[in-house]
Amino acid sequence: MATDVLGCIRAKIASGVLPIPINPPGKLWVGKGSGRSCDACDQPITKVETEYETDLPAGETLRFHKQCLHAWRAECHRG
Repeated sequence: MATDVLGCIRAKIASGVLPIPINPPGKLWVGKGSGRSCDACDQPITKVETEYETDLPAGETLRFHKQCLHAWRAECHRG
């Protein structure tokens, strides 16, 4: 996982790659990692890790490691 997750998230938000939704996503699905990349750190979420998935109102699905999800949420609240 990226050593500077917060910096990566801030850069992605600034470039528009990672959105800050107007209304926070209401549902969060949690399960075993699928091997897909985390939308925050770009590292795979392996089967031995927990994957956190949320759908945005625009229909986009975001996937995160736990640490990355918390950092993204903190940045969303920070606005």
